[in-house]
Amino acid sequence: MKNLILLQALFIFFISSLHADWVKINSFPTTWVNDIYISAGVIYAASPNTGIYRSTDGTLTWQQMNNGLNNQQAIQCKQIIISGGIFYTATVDGIYKSTDSGANWVKKSSGIFVGNGALYAFTESIYELNGVLYTGAYSGLYRSTDNAESWVATNITGTHIWAKNFTMHNGTIFAARESGNLPNGYFSTNSGVTWQNLTSLNFPSITFLSEGSNLFAGTIHGAWLSTNNGVSWMERAQGLTPDPYNSSFVRVKGILISSLKFGGSGMYKTSNDGVLWENFGQGLPFLTEIGDLAIFNNKILTATSGGIYQRNTSEVLGIKTISNEVPTEYSLSQNYPNPFNPNSKIKFQISKLSTVKLTVFDILGKETAILVNEELNPGTYETEWNASGYPSGVYYYMLESGEYKDTKKMMLVK
Repeated sequence: MKNLILLQALFIFFISSLHADWVKINSFPTTWVNDIYISAGVIYAASPNTGIYRSTDGTLTWQQMNNGLNNQQAIQCKQIIISGGIFYTATVDGIYKSTDSGANWVKKSSGIFVGNGALYAFTESIYELNGVLYTGAYSGLYRSTDNAESWVATNITGTHIWAKNFTMHNGTIFAARESGNLPNGYFSTNSGVTWQNLTSLNFPSITFLSEGSNLFAGTIHGAWLSTNNGVSWMERAQGLTPDPYNSSFVRVKGILISSLKFGGSGMYKTSNDGVLWENFGQGLPFLTEIGDLAIFNNKILTATSGGIYQRNTSEVLGIKTISNEVPTEYSLSQNYPNPFNPNSKIKFQISKLSTVKLTVFDILGKETAILVNEELNPGTYETEWNASGYPSGVYYYMLESGEYKDTKKMMLVK
């Protein structure tokens, strides 16, 4: 009997290791999650229904951390951060603070005005930059320089402000505003002392992602890219659903992943910074909302209306292991079929443990797709390029690993 149980356990482990879809973390309650925050190997989750959760064992078990969140509005948590060893959470009841790793919470909302037409502070966010805290409440955008002991209103006041997802980009702080009222966002060039309306975006913003000179915006009308600090934006929504609400971004192995919320939600990925998006939501059920994305121990975690889901980072790039036999040398094979429309497979061999990058370029030398970008063991591998969103023509694919580099030509004919 013991041997049978052991074989069953091994079988379950084997099957789960082959799983190539999103799966629900069943150890976490089936409750709405707004935010996932990871610090020092510990995962924190903020729920708008049941407060703060913590896992110290890699999602195997979870503990609630609600002591001091003593009313229904206080356990309606929007976001959690840790700064200088101090915990902060934004809630419907205002900002709460913990100096003992979340064991006890104390309300710290002095200076945050409960706006006209509101019964509570409705703080939507909490963000720290260079020792300064920021929050977007119903009544305005606030700033604290004394660890949340007091808050000072900025020049942004009124109703339905709810600034969130603050992001620093090249010296400018951007804040999203999804309320549906103008403006569609805010930005500050003086450390948040004063803010300006973000008029260059045509749609309400949900989130931002800063990467070098690129600033991505998730809006209620898809993803947008700015390469000039938000002065102008280029739409990056091809391949997304007809009415996409891009709610979060994360970069994995060179691939940009974005969650979509509302209307069933979804998950999409792009290897060319949004020129074309592909479905990456395999395994996800119908969910009212999918929000925050985070990386933990080679897993992608996502906060949803139905709990927390995860997927292996190795599944971002569809690499298939053909053989684990160690080749004598590196090699890159000709793609097949060639010419092709729209899919073609590419096989390659690596002779030692190394970081491998396989990239597609157009005839002008512009990078159009990243097919592989990770550390691989010796062996023979195969990946596939889906060029359904690209025009006919000549393309080149290049394999790089250490000192090895090889390039081959392929033809897309539609």
